Order: sequence, then C-alpha cells, then structure tokens
Amino acid sequence: MPKPWDARNDRRAAGLLAAAGSRAKAGRVLVAAAVVAGLGLAGCGLRVPNAQERSAMDAALGKGGGQSGFGGGSGGLSANGTASGENGSVTAGPSTTLGSSGPGGSGGPGLAVGSAANAGGAGGAGSAAPAGGNGGATDVGVTATSITVGNISDLGGPVPGLFQGGPYGTQAYFNYVNSQGGVYGRQLKLVTSDDGLQCSQNEADYQNLVGGVFGFVGSWSLDDNCGAQIMSGHSNVPMVQTYLNPQMAGLPNAYSMAPYDQQFYLGPYLYLKQKYPDAITSVGTIVGNQAAAVAAWQHLKAAIQTIGYQIQYEDDFPPAQSNFSADVLRMKSQNIKMVILSSVNAPDAAIFSQEAAQQGYKPEVWVCVVCYSGGYIQNGGGASATQGQYEYLATAAFLNDPTVPEVATYLHWMHTAFPGFQPDLFSTYSWANAALFVHILQQVGPHLTQKAVLAALAATSTYNDNGMTTTANISAKKPSNCYNLFQIQGGQYVKMDDPPTGFRCDGYFAG
Repeated sequence: MPKPWDARNDRRAAGLLAAAGSRAKAGRVLVAAAVVAGLGLAGCGLRVPNAQERSAMDAALGKGGGQSGFGGGSGGLSANGTASGENGSVTAGPSTTLGSSGPGGSGGPGLAVGSAANAGGAGGAGSAAPAGGNGGATDVGVTATSITVGNISDLGGPVPGLFQGGPYGTQAYFNYVNSQGGVYGRQLKLVTSDDGLQCSQNEADYQNLVGGVFGFVGSWSLDDNCGAQIMSGHSNVPMVQTYLNPQMAGLPNAYSMAPYDQQFYLGPYLYLKQKYPDAITSVGTIVGNQAAAVAAWQHLKAAIQTIGYQIQYEDDFPPAQSNFSADVLRMKSQNIKMVILSSVNAPDAAIFSQEAAQQGYKPEVWVCVVCYSGGYIQNGGGASATQGQYEYLATAAFLNDPTVPEVATYLHWMHTAFPGFQPDLFSTYSWANAALFVHILQQVGPHLTQKAVLAALAATSTYNDNGMTTTANISAKKPSNCYNLFQIQGGQYVKMDDPPTGFRCDGYFAG
C-alpha cells in the first residue's frame, strides 16, 4: 500500500533532509520541486557531465588554485580562482540587440495572449569606456579594466554537476559581453565556489567571497537559505540569481529573473481542467522524499485543489530509489487518470515513464513539469512511451526555438564555451540573470557602485532578456503569469494552442 500523506511530511519539510549527512547517502538529489516552488512554473532535471564535457568546461572556466578541479570535492573554482573563459578563446557570436518591443499579455483569470517580449534592455551587449575613462576602482571588485562577481552553486559533493548550468550560463553571457568590449571598458570576471550540497559550506563560501566581489550573479543552490544568514549582514551587496529558499529570496538586495513565490501559478492547470474535466478528479503522483520537494508538492497540491483537482494517489520515495514499478502498478490498478510529476527530477521521471510503458499503463493525461530536458524523450522510453505527455516552462524553448533570437545567441555562446554541454533550465536562467545584471550596469554608467546598482534594480519594473524568459517584475519581485506549454508528439516537443509564438498569459496564483 502507498504510504499515507501525513504529518511526517511537515516534519520533512521543516528540516533540509536532516542536513547534508542524509543527502550524502543519496545517489541523486531530488531538486525539481525546489525549482518548481522557486520559479512558480519551471521544473528541472539532473544530468552529470561526462569526462569530455568536464574537460571542456574546466578549460573554459579555469580552475581554482589548490582545489581538485571543477565539480570535484569542495573545489570547482575556489574563492582565489577567477574564470578565464573570456580571455581570447571565444569568437564573436550573433550581435543580438537588447532592445525593447511590444508589451506582453497582462493575464488575469481569463486568457490574455502576449509575446512577453518587452523590457528587453538598452543598447548593445557591450560598451567601450568613455573618452574620459570609467573612473577606475569605483567600488569593491571593480577596477578600470574588470568587474568581478561571485557565483555559489551546487557543483560537487554527492551529486557532481547538479547545478553546473549556473556558472556556465553566467560565464557564457559574460563571454558574449566581453567579446563586445565589456561594460564601459571593463571585462566581466566570474569567481565560482562549490558548496558541495552542504549548508556549512554554502555559508563559508558567501563569507569568503562577500568582501572581495562586487556582487553575486547566476548562483543555484539548494542551501541558499544557509548563505542567507551571512548575506543578511551585507545588504549593500547586489545578488542577481535564482533563489530556492524564501530566506535568501526575502533579502532586500536579492533580485531574480525568476522571483520566488510560495504560491503556485495555475495557468497550465486551468488549461488542462478545461480540456480533461473528468481526469482532474483522479490524480496521482510520486514525490521525492527531500524537504524542498515535499514543500513544493504541497504548494502545488494546495493550489490545484482550489480549482477542483482531486489527489487520489500520492507516494513518497527515497532519493536512492531507481525503480517505480510498484507505484506504476498501483496507479494502473486504481485507474488513476492523470499523472503529475512535479517533485521528481528528470532522470527519475524518465524511469517512471519507461516503466509505465512496460506495464501498459497509459493515463488519460500525463503532466511532467521537469521533462522539457535534453535526452528525456529517449530516456523516457522513446517517442511511443512519451507520446502525449505535457510540459510547461516559464522560459523560451531553449533547446531549439528559432523564433527567439536570444535563444540562438545563448546556444551559440554556450556551445562555444562548453562544447558538449546540454543546455538546461539552470544555464538558461543564469544566462538571463547575467543579462539583467549587465542591463543594470549599463544603466548605472561608468561610475559603478553597489549602491547605484541596487537602486537601479529597485527601479526596474519589468525585464525578460528579449523573451528568453517571461516578463518578471524585478523591483516588486513578482513572477509572470505567462508560460510555454508543450506536448510530446512523434518524439518532438510541440508548442500547444495560442499563441503561435511567445507565451500564453492566463490564470492566476493560488495555494
């Protein structure tokens, strides 16, 4: 029998998987749901780089002094090492203008369709120093020729490469800007630290870097609530990155292209309710037994129940589990009509999909929040097994969307810096956060200070990096109500219904 959902899960959500010791025993960390909660819409997957990819990544980013290399031990780039990918090895890519265009949809309870392509930014990606100079060393981490920022992400530890896309997406955007002269003649430099999926290390990394960098850009960490204890005493330091815990997201100097919201956005679920009204009365799920995953599922569950979804089956599983046949057979025997996979990672979702196909279980509706991911269709059993599954995300279709020029720029610079790396949600959002950071630097001007950057962030109402993401309200820290909806058809992700380009903008937040 499946385990009932009871007070155990509240206790699990209260602690971060009994800290790092429990995580170290896990073969995988189930991070998808943490990202679902943090981004409102998007899920994530886990993919560990192979040796060839890791070598290329190390070459592009550089290695920290005295450390074990990228993704190894507590290493990666140390607090003493700076990235070198911007120096001489990258050729100029497409010249995408960070300009503005028409407004996107405003949403609301009804359907409002919009491209969400406004508030892209100003001017070109790079800018030369003015004739009179840029002022030299105007603040911490700033010289006449460089701006140094930090990135603290889950890179090594029990799951090497977990959030590798964080520093890679950031570095790729910095390479792009540096190829065009930097920002007012200053090259952007990235110092990356690996917290190894440990709370204490996350704290130590922020403590080690905060006094020597201008700010933090593009970080991804499940333990950012720990670093928040350090950064709460440094409200003068800008942070433009993705936040997976409310403690960090709530700091006054924390901004993001994916503002943290503890409620859940209902647009995709209103769409599915209208299309499959009977299926929503019989919903099943499995949930990774990790605190952030449990908390995120509770957010989603509370939200969809307000519009009539009835959860008939839910089971939690330990991170080391790699077989879900028992859950598949129970759902099949109970005639569960809708499967929602939001609190698992992409590899586990792929295993579940494979096993469902093997057992002949084909629910009426299959929603996989984490499955817009390179390799998922193949690993999920192929075109036949994944046929009809739905995915939704709050970014452009970053795997291959030719209608968004920013996607082409992103893919070019990611491939140039990190050949063989599969673009993912983490690198996409870090690219967009880096773009927001550069946009703010350009607004502030040559005389760069942390105070001026924070003031500019607080005055930026909307931004979307030329449609790379939905339009967030940066200053108010509010996510968009827009999203992309896909269905797997014939082994391809096919964009569903209106509009033909851009995002759907409907629904509201609840839960």
